[in-house]
Amino acid sequence: MQMKQKKITLGRRLLADGWFDSEKEAQAWIMLRHVLVDNIPAVSLTQKITSCSEIRVREYYKKHYVNKGGLKLEGALRRFGTAVDGKTALDCGASAGGFTDCLLQHGARLVYAVDAGFGQLAGKLLVDSRVVNMEKTNISDPRLMSLDPAPELITLDLSYLSLRIAVPVCRSILRGGGTIICLIKPVFEVGNNEARRRGNITDRETLCDILVSLTSFFAAEGFAVAGVTHSPVTGNGGALEYFACLRSDGCTAADLTEQIEKAVSDSLSLVKFKK
Repeated sequence: MQMKQKKITLGRRLLADGWFDSEKEAQAWIMLRHVLVDNIPAVSLTQKITSCSEIRVREYYKKHYVNKGGLKLEGALRRFGTAVDGKTALDCGASAGGFTDCLLQHGARLVYAVDAGFGQLAGKLLVDSRVVNMEKTNISDPRLMSLDPAPELITLDLSYLSLRIAVPVCRSILRGGGTIICLIKPVFEVGNNEARRRGNITDRETLCDILVSLTSFFAAEGFAVAGVTHSPVTGNGGALEYFACLRSDGCTAADLTEQIEKAVSDSLSLVKFKK
């Protein structure tokens, strides 16, 4: 005889599993129809579910940051041990401001949010006095070379532009020296046209070659590569992405080779990010 599964309320399950900090917060997400139980939108905190019911929360990343970019950068800051507290930063390729939001939540005192587009920065960042919105601005814009105060940290999240072009420009923006954390999107760095057309690159050897070639380029340009890691969150369409940290206290070539191999291995086991 099959035993009947014990049921509990959805609210109790959401709090027990750590989705939300209070029933009030959970109820707000339920009202937005963002909480799903076995792929069906939940209706109330009190509805009964089983212990094995699957819980999903749409756009859960917005509980922390304005977009999933914040989750990506958070992982990189932790992996590289990058201190942000009290620093002036420049977020190039800001878009809605996921990186900017993450930098502020980690203690940045000022962030220049730079993007070639316009009208994309999230409302909460537009009204934040610690954010300077610099839309319709490319990384090569002369204004970035004379910012006051000058950035001590630059984050790069660029599309359709190779880091081989963008990173050397950062030296002039930093002026007195600093740290660069760049998101590496293999599809924009690969030399193979066929691989570029296919979009997401998942071949281990190709990914390792891209990272080795790119970090060697950074070193040749006079930057010390302090570390390489994978993005903990996949990009658009499930694309695998990586981070490099460039600063004065670089690591040895042997350490870097191991980091690249580990970053690729870890990325290949990621589950595609779902909103």
